[in-house]
Amino acid sequence: MAVYSLYIISKSGSLLYQKDFNVVNSPISKHNTNDYLVIASTLHGVHAIASKLTPKEAMGNYERSRLPSNSNRYGLQCIRTDRFNICVYQSTTGLKIILITSKDLSDLSVLQLQSKLYEYYTDFVLKNPFYRLEMPIRLKLFDDKVQSVVTSHNV
Repeated sequence: MAVYSLYIISKSGSLLYQKDFNVVNSPISKHNTNDYLVIASTLHGVHAIASKLTPKEAMGNYERSRLPSNSNRYGLQCIRTDRFNICVYQSTTGLKIILITSKDLSDLSVLQLQSKLYEYYTDFVLKNPFYRLEMPIRLKLFDDKVQSVVTSHNV
């Protein structure tokens, strides 16, 4: 069970935070900054398109399901490949937390991890008086918390 990479994308589609984690035999390769921007904007666009394509019958099923009230009810939730999964968590404010994980990480543990990361985002980024909304996140305390919670999942 491993988390390979983390992306935090604003509701407008800009990349706020990206981190690759050192995992043995990771199928994800290191990229340059421009590549990370392209990946983030592509995932944001695909999520927006998928949310518009969600059939009305499926929306009723999501509303009756036991998903948390702030979970991603419409649009892209998980892309499963033969080597990794891309899981999207969207908050009620439109912030997207995207994790690229190993295939054996359960949906529940991914959702719990994404919820914890969102909690850290609200506690250590939004409550920081020096952080400006829609700007890249460059806060050491937040980075340390992200590293510790993901390292605990990478067993």
